[in-house]
Amino acid sequence: MEPLDHQIIAHQRRALAFMLDALGLYHATNETHHAVRSRRPGQQMAALLREHRRLCRRFAELEQELRAVTAELEALDRAIDIRIDA
Repeated sequence: MEPLDHQIIAHQRRALAFMLDALGLYHATNETHHAVRSRRPGQQMAALLREHRRLCRRFAELEQELRAVTAELEALDRAIDIRIDA
């Protein structure tokens, strides 16, 4: 049987994973987490740089999605204005 601390930590991780999934947010990779926890500077920096690049890519994807949605909303706005004017 697991010690109580391990059960609590596991429960907290499951709760955090659920909340992040529900909000559509990012989960830290195990590799980054372990590198940061182990305090190995070389591996820590490399893992953090990989995470940074991944986050930058995700941010760019989200910006593209936002631009597409904004364009759709503007087109809908114009269509509504045309119908109101008619």
